[in-house]
Amino acid sequence: MKLSKILLGASAMVMALSLNACGKQVELKDSNELKQYTYTNGNQITNIGDPYLFTYDGKYYCTATETGTSYGIFESEDLNSWNKVKDIFYSSGTEGWVRSSLWQPQIVVGNDGKFYLYYCGNNDDKSLRIGVAVSDSLMGPYTDVHGAPLFDLGYANIDPNFYMDDDGKMYLYYSRDCSENVVNGHHVSQIYVVEMENYTTVKEGAEHILCITPEQQWELLNNADYQWNEGPDILKKDGTYYLFYSGGFYGDRSYSMGYATSDSPLGPFTKYERNPIISSTENATGPGNNSFFYSLDGKELFNAYHTHTVVAMAGGNRKLTIDRCGFREDGTFYMNGPTTTMQPAASGETALTKVEGTFNVTASSTASGKPEAVLDGEFSATASGKDREWCAEDGKKASITIDFGEEKAVDCLFLYRSYEDSATPKEVKITFSDGSVIDHVQFSADSAEATALYFDTVTTKSIKIEARDMGNAKRFALSEVGIYYIK
Repeated sequence: MKLSKILLGASAMVMALSLNACGKQVELKDSNELKQYTYTNGNQITNIGDPYLFTYDGKYYCTATETGTSYGIFESEDLNSWNKVKDIFYSSGTEGWVRSSLWQPQIVVGNDGKFYLYYCGNNDDKSLRIGVAVSDSLMGPYTDVHGAPLFDLGYANIDPNFYMDDDGKMYLYYSRDCSENVVNGHHVSQIYVVEMENYTTVKEGAEHILCITPEQQWELLNNADYQWNEGPDILKKDGTYYLFYSGGFYGDRSYSMGYATSDSPLGPFTKYERNPIISSTENATGPGNNSFFYSLDGKELFNAYHTHTVVAMAGGNRKLTIDRCGFREDGTFYMNGPTTTMQPAASGETALTKVEGTFNVTASSTASGKPEAVLDGEFSATASGKDREWCAEDGKKASITIDFGEEKAVDCLFLYRSYEDSATPKEVKITFSDGSVIDHVQFSADSAEATALYFDTVTTKSIKIEARDMGNAKRFALSEVGIYYIK
């Protein structure tokens, strides 16, 4: 019997691994060697909220809610190491119109070569308004365009999100804030949209249109006095507009994200019936107020959002969290996470490369989901993803096999377990087509976290994953298998 290291999330666990009669045992490497090919949420940017992340000139940039008196700008080349470059905009007690509460900024790179900062803050009456500032440089200085709010409807508005459609038309989505918005006796935040003439001016005569209001059970917080739909962001896919938003209270576990769809940027919008699509887990709470961005090579879509810095404390102390997301074949949308352990680095940023091809996935049996679900890029952290993972009929002899059709080099696996403990075996065994095995593999304790396995290159035509020790589990389900090699 010899000792080998097995990676459970970000930590390495030493276990006794025995030779298997079917072939040789694959040696697993130390987790420290894998870190160079991954990123880990937790310490990139802390003490912030409402992150807006975007790419420009070959780098990632982020601005966010910080102290409430200024906005800073952070930069990174790998999503792992971030550097705060400088502060770019301030509130003032004497200059301009905004006095405090600088929240949720957005920087838009204009097609005119200028940079536009959409922001919100309190005016002299301590009522929240939205403004826009402009700069000739990404790093500023940014100067308020109007010397006054972008528009003033006589009540509080926050969370601006500018969107330019394919036809060049421009829109601004925002939240009518619950501080001054009472609906049916409740303080309610609702998301609106207004058409823009250009980057800095609302179109003359444009109507401010209600897009969504709290109505789903998870947003109503048991009919609480305060209810939220806030933090809008927009994606468009195949002619459909996806309006993403946050609901619940940002300071506790209820804060989560959902979306609504429309065939027009002005609505009407219909909420996805299975919202929220990302919510609190045991290790990460309060996911919300997101922005979408692509990897620098344009191949992967990511979701940047905040979670609570300390789960037990929750509240307003938050940090940047980044996870993959995407569209399913049926047009619905998923967000992975929140993750707190090692995840594969963004496409093209390290030598870690996803093994690709047209693979055939078969299973010993299928009670729910499809075997192909383990390669769809999505893993389930909540019950809403139950039918997005494969589950066998009988756990004791259950297995799933991924057939490449030809030999592929593999030296790294990321395994994502079922969202259910009752469908997560104590141990599984992985067998390659040459008969070599990785035995006694244990899953991460959290369904949103990867069990990462890093080893010397194996050249194989297939990978078989089978239940070895069911423990207390009744079934064997698997959410996702990430297969990689080092170039």
